[in-house]
Amino acid sequence: MYKYEISKYNPSFRNEKRKYLKEDWTAIGDIGKSFEGELLTINSYKIVEDRYIEVINLVMEYLEIPILSINNVRRSFSFDRFLEIRKNHRNLYSQDMLGIYTQAKDLDKLDKEKLDSFCRLLLREDIGSEVYFPRRMKVFIGYDFLMGIQTSKSIESLIPSIEQIGLFVEKH
Repeated sequence: MYKYEISKYNPSFRNEKRKYLKEDWTAIGDIGKSFEGELLTINSYKIVEDRYIEVINLVMEYLEIPILSINNVRRSFSFDRFLEIRKNHRNLYSQDMLGIYTQAKDLDKLDKEKLDSFCRLLLREDIGSEVYFPRRMKVFIGYDFLMGIQTSKSIESLIPSIEQIGLFVEKH
């Protein structure tokens, strides 16, 4: 398997221990705060989130993968607590996303539309899950807007496109 870390974090700002040295936002809860003199707005947050979704779709298209499966689905909160915590950002949650939050279950297969909403929930740390296509692709989305992708085929030729989208690729 080929392993890549794809994120908004420029690797030139990491020290030898891979610690990121710039002050930067790491979660949806940072909306409204300033980092390096820039206010994180809902719009600027969504632009970055859109980039992650675009990259996942780009890799899927390249590998000719029509769907991804999910397993080990974990919700971070009860639905009522989820709505309470996210009340300040309700406009970022469509009815489809709310439905996916409550209904997603192990071994579901997600087409691109459902995958978009599901991955946004992962990026927002509202849900956790394995996301994969057997033996061809795995997507790991963790805390702090970190994403790893494992593929059965090199995506080296996609790196310029991913960087043009606005994310950075580190091979592992």
